[in-house]
Amino acid sequence: MSGMEGGPDDELLFGPEDGAVTAVRPHRPSGLPWPILVVDDDPQVHAMTAVLLRDFDFDGRPFEVVSALSAEEAKAVLELRPDLPVALLDVVMETEDAGLRLVRHIREELRNQRMRIILRTGQPGQAPERDVIVGYDINDYKAKSELTAQRLFTTLVSALRAWRDIVTIERNRQGLERILNASASLFEMRSMRAFVEQLVEQIARLVDPGRSPSVLACRPLERGDGSRSVALVAGLGVFARSIGMPIAEILPAGAAAEIEDVLLSQRNLYQDDRCVLVFRTREHGVTVFRLEREEPYTPDEHRLLELFCNRVAIGFDNVCLYEELVALNRSLEQRVEERTTELAANQKALILAKERVERALECELLAHDRQRQFLGMVSHEFRTPLAIIDSAAQLLAMKAEQVEPEMLERLAVIRGSVQRLTGLIDVHLTDERLQSNALVLERAEVDLPDLIRSVVRPFCVAYPDREFRMELDGLPRRVEIDAHLIGLVMTNLVNNAVKYSGSDSAILLHGDADGAMAVIEVTDHGRGIPAPEIPHLFDRFFRGSGASGIPGTGIGLHTVQQIVLLHGGAVAVDSELGRGSTFRVVLPV
Repeated sequence: MSGMEGGPDDELLFGPEDGAVTAVRPHRPSGLPWPILVVDDDPQVHAMTAVLLRDFDFDGRPFEVVSALSAEEAKAVLELRPDLPVALLDVVMETEDAGLRLVRHIREELRNQRMRIILRTGQPGQAPERDVIVGYDINDYKAKSELTAQRLFTTLVSALRAWRDIVTIERNRQGLERILNASASLFEMRSMRAFVEQLVEQIARLVDPGRSPSVLACRPLERGDGSRSVALVAGLGVFARSIGMPIAEILPAGAAAEIEDVLLSQRNLYQDDRCVLVFRTREHGVTVFRLEREEPYTPDEHRLLELFCNRVAIGFDNVCLYEELVALNRSLEQRVEERTTELAANQKALILAKERVERALECELLAHDRQRQFLGMVSHEFRTPLAIIDSAAQLLAMKAEQVEPEMLERLAVIRGSVQRLTGLIDVHLTDERLQSNALVLERAEVDLPDLIRSVVRPFCVAYPDREFRMELDGLPRRVEIDAHLIGLVMTNLVNNAVKYSGSDSAILLHGDADGAMAVIEVTDHGRGIPAPEIPHLFDRFFRGSGASGIPGTGIGLHTVQQIVLLHGGAVAVDSELGRGSTFRVVLPV
């Protein structure tokens, strides 16, 4: 503590050695260093700590000193490196209790419970050990005079082992949570093919969440000539495009041999960078899963995979039983069909009905084609006069500024109406292009808050008695989107908010950023949506019970959802009957 001159410990950075050091490493290890955070206002302490730790290693990994000369500097380091396992903290630095305040910051503000904190002080009387141990969440308390090189090494190894155990417990807990979540969804599967495909995805998430490891599922198949081959039935990563092919044509000879060995031994195989798992069922034989990634699989992951295999084996049996029930049901139906003359008459009626349906479908397709032609004609024939009206309104507005300013508001209403009519045409044309898969995004860098304001502006003019509140400062200024289509999305949502809420209620547009996503919410205080209707709200042509008496086509929200999905986003709604609704659009930025 360089700030305390004349103290008895100023010259004693560490205590004298109390014996020969036996943990000195004979050679420099090549493993990733253990980072040790040293917080002390005396540079000599940092230098001496680095010198003492230079000759030690633990588990084949050397030590690395991460220095901070003050508590504030340590906070900055922890912001950048929150995963540091051990911290050696001085108590008295820029203030007499700077180290203790840093302990509170780590535990309470950063919520870092994994880091092992060791207080190392040159003046034990300044912070009595009993009071500090009881009042602060630290893991050890050492005086510099007693901390020899050997004891420093012993203290750090004990702390690192405790940190490693805590991290292992957390990883196992997270793995168990993923197992429970994965198995719950798997038990809902009813088709063996769907079950295997879903199982491939869940295994990938279990061992490598957030990444995309290579996973394949294969099964032995009997050919018509009596020969046997092992074919791919599901896969992720590099195997996704090879479903149905023999593994001998997909995998190297060694990998294919490993699968054959597992099929023969009926036991899981674990290697450093790959695992081969076997699932057995009563009637559907054996399915083998092969997982491959760059990082080695740990023993803890092996145990998690064993537990996962045991748990989902029940799901295999359930799917088998379900398929047996389906087969029995089909057999029963076949017997009833063979013995019932009434079914023959029904079958004849069904054929006649099918013919009528086919004729109706032909008529519908013809009507749909004529509708497409009509929409194209409407778009062409309506846009030109609308553009003329808009241009005329602009010219009149330019003259009215000088001659009759009171006309500007009426001209603005005309222009707003023209824009809404143009938007209605765009919605129908966009829906038509969506249904025919002809819609292509034209992405460009757009000022998202400014785009939303430009959408709301005509509504402010057309509904001067309505209040439109916009809180858009939290949105990113620049995003890569199709401005025209996102404008249609916002126009639909704002128009619905206007139609389904009273004239005396405000409409709120709120925007914020959530990581790499932009979140836009349109909230009204209108009639709300009944809960049973919410799952169907984005269906094409669906209109809820609250839409009675309000003009609309039922395609607006469907178009909104399709446009947002094309952008890689999502749209959702929260609504309470009689209290209003909030539509939430999430877009990647």
